[in-house]
Amino acid sequence: MLVKFLNSAALSIVFVGLFAILNGCSADYDTLGVSDYRNLEEISFTEQDGSSMVYAAEHRMEFDFVAPPESLETWDSIVVENIDLSHFASLYLVDDKVKEFPEDSLELDSLAEKVSYSRALKPGDKIRVPSSHVIYVVVVSESGMKSIWQLILNVPEIETSSSSGKNATSSSASSSSAKKTSSSSAKKATSSSSVKSATSSSSTSSSSAGNSSGKSSSSSFVSSSSKDGKPVESSSSVDNESLGSSDSISESPAPRILSLSIAGKPAEFDAERKTFHVDDLDFRTDLTTLELSEMELSEGATANVEVGESYDFGMGIQVTVTNANDESETFTVKAGYQLPGSNFNSWKGDEVTPDSIWGNANTILTTTEKITSGSMIGAQIQTSSALTKTASGSLYTADFNPKGVGTLSMASSSTWPDGNELLDFGKPFNARPEFMEVKFSYEGKGDSCDIYILLENRTGDKNVNRKSGDVNKLVASAWFRSTKADNSGRENPDVVSVSAPDENGMRTLRLKLQYGEPLAGSPIENSSTFNTKLESSNKSAINNGLVQGSGDESVTHIRVVFASSADGNHYKGTKGATLVIDEMKLIY
Repeated sequence: MLVKFLNSAALSIVFVGLFAILNGCSADYDTLGVSDYRNLEEISFTEQDGSSMVYAAEHRMEFDFVAPPESLETWDSIVVENIDLSHFASLYLVDDKVKEFPEDSLELDSLAEKVSYSRALKPGDKIRVPSSHVIYVVVVSESGMKSIWQLILNVPEIETSSSSGKNATSSSASSSSAKKTSSSSAKKATSSSSVKSATSSSSTSSSSAGNSSGKSSSSSFVSSSSKDGKPVESSSSVDNESLGSSDSISESPAPRILSLSIAGKPAEFDAERKTFHVDDLDFRTDLTTLELSEMELSEGATANVEVGESYDFGMGIQVTVTNANDESETFTVKAGYQLPGSNFNSWKGDEVTPDSIWGNANTILTTTEKITSGSMIGAQIQTSSALTKTASGSLYTADFNPKGVGTLSMASSSTWPDGNELLDFGKPFNARPEFMEVKFSYEGKGDSCDIYILLENRTGDKNVNRKSGDVNKLVASAWFRSTKADNSGRENPDVVSVSAPDENGMRTLRLKLQYGEPLAGSPIENSSTFNTKLESSNKSAINNGLVQGSGDESVTHIRVVFASSADGNHYKGTKGATLVIDEMKLIY
């Protein structure tokens, strides 16, 4: 791989250079930055009477509606006419019932993160009017940040004849219950839908499908408990359901999975991918026979799986939910685990703990070490040099120099033209993540850094004792490498997003794993990943080369590399190039 070999002390400077194996990143991520703007200026409806009343500070809008036609007692649905919000942001209808709508801005932000939403709103969409006449929407920025709004609907109703014998006046429109309670609803609205949200009406732990995109971790499943421990009711009710542009209104709730747990772990929901995923099972858990321990569906719906049964959630299964109208939706359900120590908070000297899965080239020259900055504890990876040799900083799922090559030997670039051959890359791993996220910052000084993940299928175990008949296949890959300070000059097709810097100056990078053949233009094309012929003639050289797999093979090993100089395995890089990483996460 292009993993770079790094660091070597005086004589072992080559050693250092060799270690540059782990490198490759460069620079200005502003060009890859995404917008955090999530302002909702206005939303209007076809049936609306006059302009909406916007209370921006309170995240509240009120709407008056014209009287319905004589054929209706009231408007049971309304049509979105126009939406005015921040560029690149999206508007979603909240699925949950909200017991209290806070006034404090921090509490509003907290609520926006908790509620679940599944369907984006656009002009022409119908929304059923809930009995409470209050609905909630969430604005999601391009970067995945959220803002929640309360919409109060003052919907007129046609008076009908009462038991006292008074005549109904078709032209007389009374201002619905929402009109009478709109002021109090602005602060404490209770949604009282007549349609129960789940097959188990007593459940207090239901959460419906939540996040919107593959952009930030964001993609989150909503817990049913608020910060103070009080339950937040989850709603599968059609009260708050976008009905699309069709004129027909379904009599049954849309078929949905409201909540789901695998092996006792609650799943998160990614609305854009229609995927429920559990990311935090114990490391190396057998994912092929996991119990579906809990599942809550929308009212009247059924599914093609059963609670209490075991399934292969490592590969992922397709769950089809069907409602009483014979409408169906299919969701992917998947599970996996994290690499031990991947939050980079726990260190022992210069070695990441608690697991030996991580390694670096600090044997002689320390180029990777713990860093504490602000509220962050992470790893600082820096390119250094000694005796004219460059040593890239590195951190990887690999063992450095497992055959014990001497310092003098390692210092010879003619003996070791590719420093990667002093490393045994990859650790046992059997899961199939869809994304990798990591927080990072990089000051390349004209250099490039490497951040990548490879999933492998091996017939053997370690490369250090690889037999001639062993075959190592590439199952999936995702690779980020930058070049100049403006991040130009090289494609990064595996990159989903790079966020703006946080309070610690760290950006969140999200990579999407490509199963099978890598995407055209991926930096893997310019790496030594597929070099199956050794460049070194030394008997201690280790063959880490892969052949291309189909992507359908089982995963047996994982290779994750962070390097401050992308060409460090060839002893090339810029002294002082610094890559800082924190909180690596696999998303399934």
